[in-house]
Amino acid sequence: MSKDPVTWFVERAIEYTFASFSSWANFSSAMGQVPEILTDFDSVMAWPYLVANFAIAFGIFALARSGKTTSAQSFLMFVFPRHVYRHPSAVLDYWFYAISIFIKVLFLAPIMIGIAMLGDKATMAVATGLSWKSPTTVQPSCLIGAAFGFFLLYDLMNFLVHYLCHKIPMLWSFHVVHHSAEVLTPITAHRTHPVEHLATAVFQAPVAGLATIFYQALSTDDRELMMIFGVSMSTFLFALSGRHLRHSHIWLSYGPVFSWLFISPAQHQIHHSIDPRHRDMNFGARLAVWDALFGTLYVPREPETLQVGLPDADPQQFSTVCKLYFLPFKKSVKECISLARKLLPAGLSQERCR
Repeated sequence: MSKDPVTWFVERAIEYTFASFSSWANFSSAMGQVPEILTDFDSVMAWPYLVANFAIAFGIFALARSGKTTSAQSFLMFVFPRHVYRHPSAVLDYWFYAISIFIKVLFLAPIMIGIAMLGDKATMAVATGLSWKSPTTVQPSCLIGAAFGFFLLYDLMNFLVHYLCHKIPMLWSFHVVHHSAEVLTPITAHRTHPVEHLATAVFQAPVAGLATIFYQALSTDDRELMMIFGVSMSTFLFALSGRHLRHSHIWLSYGPVFSWLFISPAQHQIHHSIDPRHRDMNFGARLAVWDALFGTLYVPREPETLQVGLPDADPQQFSTVCKLYFLPFKKSVKECISLARKLLPAGLSQERCR
């Protein structure tokens, strides 16, 4: 690399950001990904996952009717209550998601691929320096162990970035977009600012790099041992286990035992609650063990009535798609200025901030 690292990095960032616009073929290819949302098993909106979650919801509805704990006259009324799905916050989610689809395929996906590639290069450089070589053959038991290890690392990274998004004011400026939802629907899961997606990609990059150098020399059969329909077994099973109910009004708990191992949809709903008892609880993506270790695990003993959103927040701050996208940048700049004033000597800080 003849150029200095900063110039090289900036050029690569620009290259990946506008990769979809470098040619008509690239643009057409990116736009072609939009209808694949329902068929690509890497997408949480793939039809098998939707069908599985509807089946789970129907089971919950049947139990609720038999126990006479629901007033819904039909399954559709139970799953799609008007007061939730016609709420202004839900309607805003629909618009935000529709726009986010195009932002993702045209800008976000290329950038995240670039971040992953940088992570691969950095990890490969470290491995080369340590004289570590990728294995060409591995016993099935070792492959299962490796897959489980990478699953743990990925989940830990997701937990950490989520935890930091709540604890670091500048990151919270972007994560607040997700928590500003006043009702929960499966589309609320996509009410996530692009900057948060990039932060998550940065945290995941080292793990992705480790996985790349571990699997790259293995045969196709070995690499696909722990995969289903081209995606990891953990991703596939997680998507089938009620993932869409995490952002919904439908209560699904895994019980007092399994809720200490896995984050249930009910526990994630509690994470969105404005109740002081629920504040900063259940950060985990899939596993509950990280929350148990950090003292942030909340296991409900029985169904709870929740109010979600932001306590003491002005709803007008998050009332339009433009505000959801651009207000976090304004807030993050203010946080940077506030941090600079705290870190720099008083006189120097005032002089630089004029």
